[in-house]
Amino acid sequence: MDCSKLVEDGTPELEMEFNSEDDAYKFYNKYAFKMGFSVCKDYLNKDKNGVTTYRRYSCCKESVKRKYESDVMPKRTRTLTKTGCGVKIIIVLHRGTMKYRVHDLVLEHNHELHIAQCSHMMPLQRKVSEVQGFKIEISEDAGFSLKQSHELVGKEVGEMGNMGYTRDDFKQYLCTKRERSLKYG
Repeated sequence: MDCSKLVEDGTPELEMEFNSEDDAYKFYNKYAFKMGFSVCKDYLNKDKNGVTTYRRYSCCKESVKRKYESDVMPKRTRTLTKTGCGVKIIIVLHRGTMKYRVHDLVLEHNHELHIAQCSHMMPLQRKVSEVQGFKIEISEDAGFSLKQSHELVGKEVGEMGNMGYTRDDFKQYLCTKRERSLKYG
């Protein structure tokens, strides 16, 4: 990442440069965590060689909920999560330097942001660390049920809110582990 255009508080600016698309994503995701919103990888354009030339990242609440096309109402209505938020950052690859530069930037949200104390529980920020993953695998190998394993790990850290991930993340970790073990024999 090119630090020459990096602002002290970590706010993105037009004309910032990044060495790779991944560097830009990491920077914007870190900014989103600090501000209290989640990032979606929105639009991507590649050239004939497979190199990304244009990438758009947006707020996860960007679009609006579709209207139901039929007269039949769904069995269960879900809470509104999309607000039409226009926050986005667009990076473009400049061929001369082979660096990605911020081409377009909108930072004003039309919804409330998460508070800093809860930012670690937003879907893109929840992570199962290697140590936690190891504990999950040990408890599963010992024959504990999913609920028992989750409660055991929760008691080790003090309470469930301190874990940094949810029961669904726990379940997803186990499913991914099983898929990997089946894939490699």
